[in-house]
Amino acid sequence: MKKIYVLAIFAALVTQFSCKKKEDPAPVDNKALVVENYANIVLATYEDSKIAAQNLRAAAADFISAPSQAGLENVRAAYIASRTPYIQSEAFRFYAGPIDDDRGLEGLINSWPLDEAYIDYVDGNSTAGIINDVTNFPVISKEVIANNNQTQGEDGVSCGYHAIEFLLWGQDLSATGPGDRPYTDYITDGSGTNSNQARRGQYLLACIDLLIDNLNTLIGEWKPGISNYRSQKFVANVSGSLANIFLGDFRYADGELSVERMQNALDSEKQEQEQSCFSDQTNNDIILGQKGIRNVYLGEYVRIDGSIVKGTSLSELVKAADYKTDSIVLNRIYDADIKIGAIHAPFDNEILSTNPAGRIRVQNAINALHEEAAQIQTAGAKLGMIIN
Repeated sequence: MKKIYVLAIFAALVTQFSCKKKEDPAPVDNKALVVENYANIVLATYEDSKIAAQNLRAAAADFISAPSQAGLENVRAAYIASRTPYIQSEAFRFYAGPIDDDRGLEGLINSWPLDEAYIDYVDGNSTAGIINDVTNFPVISKEVIANNNQTQGEDGVSCGYHAIEFLLWGQDLSATGPGDRPYTDYITDGSGTNSNQARRGQYLLACIDLLIDNLNTLIGEWKPGISNYRSQKFVANVSGSLANIFLGDFRYADGELSVERMQNALDSEKQEQEQSCFSDQTNNDIILGQKGIRNVYLGEYVRIDGSIVKGTSLSELVKAADYKTDSIVLNRIYDADIKIGAIHAPFDNEILSTNPAGRIRVQNAINALHEEAAQIQTAGAKLGMIIN
């Protein structure tokens, strides 16, 4: 009996120990992982935007110090490169995050369309703009430029990417190509074209400096480990932030990119309604905008140095809830990729009534974006979120 009793006690202890060892681990909160990965992607995208803007600043400073056609082409190339990461960030908008809060950072960074005559000379008015108004604007600085942004109306844009674009290309007066501002607009030895060449150079550099400052502010709001939007409002509210991730992707696809950037231009046939009219880079903007939508849904961003930021994605969450819905969303994303890629450059030629094939290509891309948005909305609903 004694032996049986001892064995029974031993068996009970072994059973108790075994039960403890077999306890299930704490469940992984995939929604929290999606929110964290999204925040990492946002941070990396803004960091790349700042790096590219700093490269633009360096190229512009070299050009201003010794203006030449080759130098101007170099700055233009740096400008186009600077747009690559930033345009991918636009799917981070439309839910009152840092880019869209009361500080008005988006308006300082990427406002368009702009009235060129608010900044510099235009065809038929050689003395237009802040640059040529020495009386009211004796000093050109970041502060002056920022304080006068959109004070004279929505198109009275004084700063941001498109102000820089105008300063590099000038008005787009060509039906077949971009603007053609001469590099001599920046020569200060008396042989330059137009007037106030030194002030034009000051304005260009100050405008880029302001852009870098504003991008740096956004970076500060998304850095981990400090008190900011990311820690206080975003990762601290997983459910609300997950809904906002869907909301940004949906609204950008269904409203901003498809309607504001494309449908309005198609309906009006006006060159001024395309986003990057001075440089004729609108096609590229649309491709990158769609890429940003894809980045958000797939939870992956390729940095400008080739490294990849990747983690748990919306796609994985949706797939776990409804495999078919995720497959449909992915199909719509890839279909939008194809339809957008089919648009011919330059975009302003595609929207003309004299180019019916081009108009069909643009409308097909717009329709694909709406279909993509509708499926993103459906995907959110599968996770219990109302996206509108």
